[in-house]
Formats: sequence, structure tokens, C-alpha cells
Amino acid sequence: MNFDVLGPFVITRHGPKNLISKQSFIDLREEVEKKRIGLSNACGCYVFAMRAGKGITPFYAGQACATPLIGEAMNPSNIAKYNDVPHRKGNPVMFLLPMVTPTGKLRKRPTNGKPLRSIDFLEEWLIATCLIKNPNLINNKKTKILRNIHVTGILNAKPGSGKNRASSALKRAIF
Repeated sequence: MNFDVLGPFVITRHGPKNLISKQSFIDLREEVEKKRIGLSNACGCYVFAMRAGKGITPFYAGQACATPLIGEAMNPSNIAKYNDVPHRKGNPVMFLLPMVTPTGKLRKRPTNGKPLRSIDFLEEWLIATCLIKNPNLINNKKTKILRNIHVTGILNAKPGSGKNRASSALKRAIF
């Protein structure tokens, strides 16, 4: 259960409204294949983010197993979501996390199209981690419990709940 990390790949925008489009998908696929042949057809996870100034803010995390990685990351539904990201200042970027074999080769997509448990877990972990960095993550699936769980001083702390010595110590221990 090994995953590589590649990116950030800049997602081009096109047209008078400067939007992510089908041409952006074509451009991204070409750029990804230049970096690593076969990467666009791999299975794994991806993170869409916006780069502005010196920082990168994640807005969406997903997985691709039944369909190729770039095809899923840049499907028409996801492109529409990316174009609706509030505060579209900065450059859209994509991180790819393809599953690899122990020797580093890209793992082939399962023939049955079902996601692997490791990919499911990685997607959920990415969503949770991205949600901590950006509470405005646009993911809807797999976020309800993450948005509603509150741990004093650590996770989704409610205003006024404060933090205590124990939560501060735990935060230092795990982050």
C-alpha cells in the first residue's frame, strides 16, 4: 500500500471568463504524462487546491479507481465544482497520489472497478486533513461527521470552548 506524491501541477484556465475547461483537462493530462508516463491512467487519489502568494489551500480531495486518475479528477462535475470555488484568486493546482507497487511502478487499476480499501482510507484521511486546513472544503461526501465532531482545542473547536493543558499537550503530541 504505497502511494507517490506528484505536483503541484498548474491547471490552466481558458476563455473570456478564465475558467477551467475541457482544454484544461487536455493540458493537465499532457503535463502529467511528461512527468511520468502512465500517470494519467493510474489509480489513486488527488487534491485540487488554489495557490496564492506563498501558500496553497486545498478545496477538494477525491479518488479514482474505476476510471483513470486524471479523467476522474477533471470530469465535468468536478470542473464545475472547481470553477465555483469561492475567492478564485490565485492559480488552481492539482496534486496526484498514485498507488505504486513496492518497487515504485504505477499500480494498475482493479479490473472490477471497485476502490481498494487503502485508496478509500487515503481519500478519507486527505479529506479530514484538508478540512482542518480549509473548513470551506467543497467535498460533500464523507465530511458530515468530520464537520460535526468537536475536540476541545484540537478539532473544530467551538468558539469559547477554549483549550486546556491536556488538549494542548495532545495537540503537540499528534501534530
